[in-house]
Amino acid sequence: MLNAFLRWCAVLALAAPVGCLKIPDDLTDSPQGKASVPTTAAEVLDRYVKALGGKPKLEGITQRTTEARMIIHADPSCEEGDETCRAQDEVGSFLLTTTASGRMYRRTVFGKLVEERGYDGKTGWNIGGDGLLRIDTKLEAINTAEDALLHPYFGVAKRGIEVTLMSPRAADSEGNAVDLDGLQWRVKGDSTSKTMWFERATGLLREEITEEGAGSDLQRQILTFDNYQGVDGVLVPFKIRVASQSGKQSQLVEFIAQRVSHGPVDVSKFEVPKLSPPTPAPDPLVEELTKARKAAADAPKDVSALVAWARAAFATAEFDEAAKACAATLSLDAREPEALFTLARIQMLRGESDAAIRTLAKAAKNGVREDQVARQLAWIHMRRRDYSGLARALDAAGSPVMAGRYRSFVGKPFTIARTPACVATPKLISAAPLLIAEIEIAGKVTGAILDTGAAEVILAESFAKELGVVTRAKSQLGPEGPEVSHGEVEHLTIGGIELNNIPVVVFADQTIADMAGPEAKRVKSVIGLHALADLLITIDVGRATIELVPPGAKCKAERESRRRGTAVPFVLHESHYIYAPAQLGPAKGLYLFNTGMRGADLTATQAAYAFAGVGAPPLRADEVPMVTLDSFRIGDVEFKGVSAAYGFFDRSQTADGFRLDGMVGLGVIGRRKFTLDYEKQRMYFAPASPR
Repeated sequence: MLNAFLRWCAVLALAAPVGCLKIPDDLTDSPQGKASVPTTAAEVLDRYVKALGGKPKLEGITQRTTEARMIIHADPSCEEGDETCRAQDEVGSFLLTTTASGRMYRRTVFGKLVEERGYDGKTGWNIGGDGLLRIDTKLEAINTAEDALLHPYFGVAKRGIEVTLMSPRAADSEGNAVDLDGLQWRVKGDSTSKTMWFERATGLLREEITEEGAGSDLQRQILTFDNYQGVDGVLVPFKIRVASQSGKQSQLVEFIAQRVSHGPVDVSKFEVPKLSPPTPAPDPLVEELTKARKAAADAPKDVSALVAWARAAFATAEFDEAAKACAATLSLDAREPEALFTLARIQMLRGESDAAIRTLAKAAKNGVREDQVARQLAWIHMRRRDYSGLARALDAAGSPVMAGRYRSFVGKPFTIARTPACVATPKLISAAPLLIAEIEIAGKVTGAILDTGAAEVILAESFAKELGVVTRAKSQLGPEGPEVSHGEVEHLTIGGIELNNIPVVVFADQTIADMAGPEAKRVKSVIGLHALADLLITIDVGRATIELVPPGAKCKAERESRRRGTAVPFVLHESHYIYAPAQLGPAKGLYLFNTGMRGADLTATQAAYAFAGVGAPPLRADEVPMVTLDSFRIGDVEFKGVSAAYGFFDRSQTADGFRLDGMVGLGVIGRRKFTLDYEKQRMYFAPASPR
């Protein structure tokens, strides 16, 4: 709620340079010497301007700087132990500069927390305690422009302000007897409004009230102005109170002016700041691995030191080093459970399923929990399309819902029909930003997104009904995700290659449409990894071609001929996730490869950007924040000028506890012709061609 206080205090300290305690002579126009009841909103504003010192005097003041002491009072309703409630007063400082031309700079300091806000006449900006620069949206800029006006009571009609006269009141919000005349003030383009209450006797602003919501959702702010003092012939409130209420919570903030000046101001303060690139931050995982590596080297016979080394290397995704540390541990103690389990997971990631099964059996005999072992066995069964074994393993792993999902796939085995040629070329609807190819199911043709980020073949609900897909099970995607259905189709053809007995998942039409974006009308399906894993896939986004090579001795030579260029190894995690080491600027990390990603070439965690010395771009609530990366490397392949989304990826590790730094889409890897080889767990990038 502090930000709301700060915005209102800006309105107060500049939009309410209000009157004095002396009653102006021209307001005492009733027979008894008392001010009369105003009959129009314009009359209320005219009295206000006169009370402040008069239009000529006010127009002669073109800027104002106010320095104030800011007190956030304790909430008297705080309960003991409630850390979210402010139990003691907090004192800070507040500085505000505004101009008659509508420019502003504001700074609030509480201890080490500093917030800055400005408006240069066109753009509103804010730097909060997190150091991020935020730019106003169109709606926010409307309010900021109003806050920035030193004399908001001039040019009201020209700015499109709607001012409506309210019925008088005989008391203020605290019950004090006083005659108040009110205005409803509504800014054009803003759905909210405020009521301003002026003392009839003086013409000065006494209160400003804003309310939103109702009942338990009511949010109210009451601004009270007091202690008016003359500065250069005009009156300024030296004490402003902001009483805020949100539901049952309340807050009182006081601003007590220490100095008010109308002298020259530093106009550069109004401009949008240009933030310097941050210094690359240290990577705590790398630091921990360095320490563990040294400790293991200093004590090569200490099993606990070797296990710690393996643990740190695995967490940092240095899997070769982790395997070496596990081997060193097991040479001293062949039954060490953590080393066995870590080694089994590394073997899984490398695609060494038989070795992983043997190591998992040893781990189970030496104390590793059954559910942990079963979870790893489940992914082995999935890759082998052994859905019966997969369901049993998931049951043992404590995932009965997921087990039911895959138990529904048990039936005829998945097969790939032999094709006359070893190279199939599906017709592409789109090559970028998504690969969308035509597929045929039961004689019906539709577009399908080729998505390495998906596990199964996914069908839109309407298309599944059209095909007559029988639903065998239902499940929920995540704790709060939608319910989806599971079934099977007998045949699916892509580029002349026929896939048989394919498990499918049925999603809502709108979900598929959201994934497809501009091609939504032509896309009713997604093809995930399990349907494509046996095929060698060569993608050339520049030439808008995709080539599929099936397995088997007949096509072995064709497959080998495509294993050329710069090879980048990757690991396969869980059901289908592809991870590869990459380097964002100077920072090494591990990235998820997802050809179904749309809207950016890449996205990374804020930590990964920090390790690389990449600062946040100016943020806007109505825009996706983007940064341009000078360099992004996948193995020995470098990509420059990568467009990356900032702040949209916050998962820093996988379910197995190794690091995750971001996600890479087709906008990066599609810059080169490349071959995706699930069998060898390699990507092969062709040499760069002129773009």
